[in-house]
Amino acid sequence: MLKIILLNLLILCTSPSVVFAATAVPNQTASTTVADKNDTHQSTSASSGQSKSNNNTFQLSATKINLGLEQLNDVGLDLKNVLTATRHLYDEVMVQPVTVITEPEMIAAVVINIPIGVEPTGPPKPARKDRVDLMMSQIKPVIDLLKKNADEFMADSQIANFPDDAKEKLDPLFKKWLAYMDDVYGRLLDLEKLTVGPTYNNYAIAETCQLVEKDIKQIDDVRRPIYKILQEEEKKLSK
Repeated sequence: MLKIILLNLLILCTSPSVVFAATAVPNQTASTTVADKNDTHQSTSASSGQSKSNNNTFQLSATKINLGLEQLNDVGLDLKNVLTATRHLYDEVMVQPVTVITEPEMIAAVVINIPIGVEPTGPPKPARKDRVDLMMSQIKPVIDLLKKNADEFMADSQIANFPDDAKEKLDPLFKKWLAYMDDVYGRLLDLEKLTVGPTYNNYAIAETCQLVEKDIKQIDDVRRPIYKILQEEEKKLSK
């Protein structure tokens, strides 16, 4: 009888340990599962971060190209403003007395002289200082703005980051661009000297205005293909 009682006590004392040991395994499994989930979450986060980083790189490149297109549009507006201002100055210094050329024509048995054109009858009239000063006050700011916008475009263009085929096309265009811009700014300095007054060399001023117009058209002839190349690269990035 004593042996039976001791045996029952022994079973009661050892049964909690058995229960604890049996429940310890699920806890370990749960812990492992949580760890696995954490590892998976970290891996997904890292992958997502890398994807965002790549996307940011794409957006930065596309943004740069878009900025270049906007700057080229600004340059186009500046070119038009320079042309308008220099043409006004040209007209001021090349005002000449003219005579009307007519041609007789018989209408209903009556001879009528019909105007067919005009021709100069003398040298240009002396340019008026107030008007010359006004034109120069318009020309200098627009050329300064043109140079500023052109320089900003060149600084932000990042030609080194373009594909080789695009760089081969852009490089000679950029060289021409810089040369023509230097010419235009040089013409501005010439005009400033020629328009000090109070008397003017009308023909020299007119010739310089014509040279500015030529340079402006050459810059625009370079600007347009540059714009087209940038558009093509922007389309490639958006694919």
